[in-house]
Amino acid sequence: MQSDVLDAGDEIESNVPPEDEPADDSGTPYSTRYQYFYVPAAGDSGTNGVSAPGAFLRLGSYSDIEEDAALADGVMPAFYPAKHISDEASDATVNSGGPNGAGSCGMLLACDGRVLLRASDRLYINTDEKIHIQSGDKITIIADTGDVSLKTGKNYNVRSAKKVSMRSGIGPNDSYSTRSVNSSGEKGIEIIADEGSSDVYIEGKSLYLQVNGTSTADVTEDNSTIMRADNYEDIWGNQLCFFRGRNVEFYFGYGFSYRASVSLNISTAIDINIGLFDVGFLVFDITKTVVEVKASMFKAKTSTAEVAATATRARSDAVSVSAVPTKAESGVVTASTGSVKSLIAFWEAKIANTAQI
Repeated sequence: MQSDVLDAGDEIESNVPPEDEPADDSGTPYSTRYQYFYVPAAGDSGTNGVSAPGAFLRLGSYSDIEEDAALADGVMPAFYPAKHISDEASDATVNSGGPNGAGSCGMLLACDGRVLLRASDRLYINTDEKIHIQSGDKITIIADTGDVSLKTGKNYNVRSAKKVSMRSGIGPNDSYSTRSVNSSGEKGIEIIADEGSSDVYIEGKSLYLQVNGTSTADVTEDNSTIMRADNYEDIWGNQLCFFRGRNVEFYFGYGFSYRASVSLNISTAIDINIGLFDVGFLVFDITKTVVEVKASMFKAKTSTAEVAATATRARSDAVSVSAVPTKAESGVVTASTGSVKSLIAFWEAKIANTAQI
């Protein structure tokens, strides 16, 4: 093995044979299936004679230095990525060149400093198997003027120990500050479209939303919900609704309403109901009306139990206006009992006077 002394006192080792070494039967001027350049780390005395690399480049199969590193405690992680060690376990050294052990030829680059890669044109990375990228700190991918596209033939998984944030419309100087109503916290998910100035579109076959706490929707402009099928709503708590504008409802089908509770309805405005046909079944009705205006083209009403005083009826209406000189009901003209008795007494007196004459 050839070695040269560097100015800094470190040694660089290489197993590249000298030019005058004879070639083997295959015509290759070396007898091993690997070639490497090894620079020891500065000030590292090593473990059991094996030092962590300051810089190490190996071409081909695994080398003798890697075999020695596998026998030393705590040195192997300086040569191999952590994922390779966990995947291959005891075969991490043998399969460091490939799955066929010494029959595979790979490349190994390890160092205790930085790896800088710069291309003025394109950079292509292609593998027929897995790609694993791991960082002990941040990973940043920036496309200054182009797109970033991620495509997968199977699942696409995003997992984070803390917050996941998606924001669009970011300019060169990002000065966005989180709103006070943003409750995503340290481990939540936030989706912000152009700081609230652009649209968000979601399309899918079905949507299931599971909310384990409160849910709030703050809409500053018009809101529309189009339901092209049946709608089911089940509320297990109280419901409070405020309408501060017009309230218009249209029903074009049959309806059924059942209420098994006591309700209080208070109206402080004029309530006008115009019905074409009204059929009601009423068990008990207690009504105190101040002003009532009803216009019905046809009305049929049946009461299961009705309490009324026909001889004398007292009504506690604050204002009662009746402009009906003659009331006809079921084709019969009804007059009050007092008026009929007065008329009979008048004619009896008239007949008595005529008889006396």
